[in-house]
Amino acid sequence: MTRFRENKGYALERKTILCNAGHSGTTGTNAFIDNGTCFVDQSQSATTIVYPVSGMHDGDVINGFRVVGAIGAKSGGVTSVDADLRKVTGGAGAVTDASIDTITQVSVEADTALDSANATSTLSEIVVTDYQYYILVTVTTAANAENDAWITGVEVDLNTDRPMTV
Repeated sequence: MTRFRENKGYALERKTILCNAGHSGTTGTNAFIDNGTCFVDQSQSATTIVYPVSGMHDGDVINGFRVVGAIGAKSGGVTSVDADLRKVTGGAGAVTDASIDTITQVSVEADTALDSANATSTLSEIVVTDYQYYILVTVTTAANAENDAWITGVEVDLNTDRPMTV
């Protein structure tokens, strides 16, 4: 006779959410191309791009995020990219918009592949109802033809507790 042990509980599942449905923010000039990327040309000061984060569930834990794309730059002309993971909730008469974690000053003077992650290794933001999440990307480019940036999107790393089935 074979005996089976019954396991109950939760399994930790890791997943990454890919977000490329961004839109222009309130500052600067950028252009969304048919392939879904966002192009920021030369001579831009703090142009913003907003990437809503969807596909998360109540109880998921955000462990990290990245900005991906390409940076064009040349010596003496800096292109910089910053990103801010934020959460928004409604309230009485106003909304609250708070920063969770940032990617600061990815700053280069040469053409560079962009794949920059947040530096906080202890990030563990628990997703709850009533909050909406987005990543605000800010790009500054020098005033020369070689300085620009292509943002292909952002990625959010999650740990998800899911019921185990045996």
